[in-house]
Amino acid sequence: MSEIQTTLEKFGRYQKRLCIILFVGALPSAFVTFQFLITHHQPSYHCNYGAYAFELNNETSSHEVTGASEVLASISGNDTDIDRCHTTTTYQDIKGHNQTAEGCVFYSTHTSVVTEYDLVCQKAWVKPFLVAIFMVGMMLGGQCGGTLSDKFGRRKILFLASVWQFTATFLSSFAWNVPLYGFAIFSCGLPCAVTAQASTLIGSEFVSASKRGFTYFCLAAGFSIGYMVLPATAYFIHDWRWWLRFITLAGVLTMPCIWLLDETPIWLLATGRNEEATKLLKRIRKYNRENIDANLEELKKFEPALIKKETLSVWSIMSSLARISSLLGRLLIVFFAWLVVNMTYYAIALNNDRLSGDWLWNMFFAGLVELASSLGFVICAQTVGRRNSYIALMTLTTFLLATTPFVALINGTAGVVFSMISKFCVSICFSIVYVYTGELFPTNVRHTILALSSAISRLGGILAPFIIYADEIGGSIAPSIGMAVAIFVSALTFLYLPKTKDKALPQTLKDAKAMRSDIFLSCNREKKSKTVVSPD
Repeated sequence: MSEIQTTLEKFGRYQKRLCIILFVGALPSAFVTFQFLITHHQPSYHCNYGAYAFELNNETSSHEVTGASEVLASISGNDTDIDRCHTTTTYQDIKGHNQTAEGCVFYSTHTSVVTEYDLVCQKAWVKPFLVAIFMVGMMLGGQCGGTLSDKFGRRKILFLASVWQFTATFLSSFAWNVPLYGFAIFSCGLPCAVTAQASTLIGSEFVSASKRGFTYFCLAAGFSIGYMVLPATAYFIHDWRWWLRFITLAGVLTMPCIWLLDETPIWLLATGRNEEATKLLKRIRKYNRENIDANLEELKKFEPALIKKETLSVWSIMSSLARISSLLGRLLIVFFAWLVVNMTYYAIALNNDRLSGDWLWNMFFAGLVELASSLGFVICAQTVGRRNSYIALMTLTTFLLATTPFVALINGTAGVVFSMISKFCVSICFSIVYVYTGELFPTNVRHTILALSSAISRLGGILAPFIIYADEIGGSIAPSIGMAVAIFVSALTFLYLPKTKDKALPQTLKDAKAMRSDIFLSCNREKKSKTVVSPD
């Protein structure tokens, strides 16, 4: 393995080219992940009062229709607001005749699944349910992604998952009813986590440990730029079906980048394809203008780890951790953090329609915050450390989420600012838990723990759209306070986790068990000092 380390230690032209490819490939990922900001956009609306009045009298003005609506509102006992929640409405036209109208009138030139199928009022629950279906697809697909990439290779699985993802996105644009659309977005969600996992593995296995953070930043930056471009595409394309077809085209145009990637030398060696690994390392050295005559013959005798080493099952891993109380507690804390962070992240990101101001500009600012959080993660992780950064940022998020509903009542713009700062903090914490989890557990269970954590996090993603739905039907104070409490509890539990900054990764269960929280150690020392009896 020394020859691999020597070849990959230098961040040469090949590695820089790799980062550019990963950056470009991550751009359309934001389109697929946040497609609901466009396809589920819900503009202002009211029930379809006066639809037949226009047919009966072409000279009817909008003032007369509004007057008819006000008459109906006063009859129903509410003279201050038009009743918006009746998909079938009886009203009086300007001639005094009772008329019936169905559906809603939306104040927007943009179409969406919501406007096409009237997913408001009694049907409002369908919108969060559809997002939840997408998250379930991501959860199920993510569980298979790691295993498939270990068996068939990172590059091949990344390509197949991308083909599946964009094909499902394209087909969803032709759905002629809600159930068919739901099936399409479930299929679209299945490969989403797979592409993210495969891209991350490719980036981390081609560079040295000191540069892995930079490759992760390139992926995150590409995703963030795609997020920022999202509102620009919606500005020019108002029809949701044609918008889905456009992002499919954008994704297809970036897919040739995958063919420019090579299979990772670490995976080739781990599966016994040593000659291919040797040729690849020589090609990398040649591209980096290094000496290609170095002795790489020793790699041909390297033992294929994924073939000869028995893989532990999930049950055996959990049984081993359950026998060690400190590691079991650590695992539960990490699971809870993944759930809370994912729930908060998507609850803020998907709540774009309820923010004050223009929805497209709010989406752009959210993407800008996502890009800033990528830089923030690098700074926080390298200076303050993973654990302390998480505690500080989540504590700040607790305050912001608890106060945002009250601030928004006073000033809508200030509410948007508070929401964006919350998103900035949570986005950094999202990256922190991803990296920090791998540093808390030994090598032989690390990948499985990450896969389980990812599955737990999708439960938070499933809850997020229903939290937004609760905001819409019952006000935003209670859900925001509930999330703030969960976030604060997660921040407190991190006090019992060890610091990992500038420390070696644990290789065995014994190494992981030896890692202790400095607070835990100080409490133990204090307890022991009190039990010592001083001589009189």
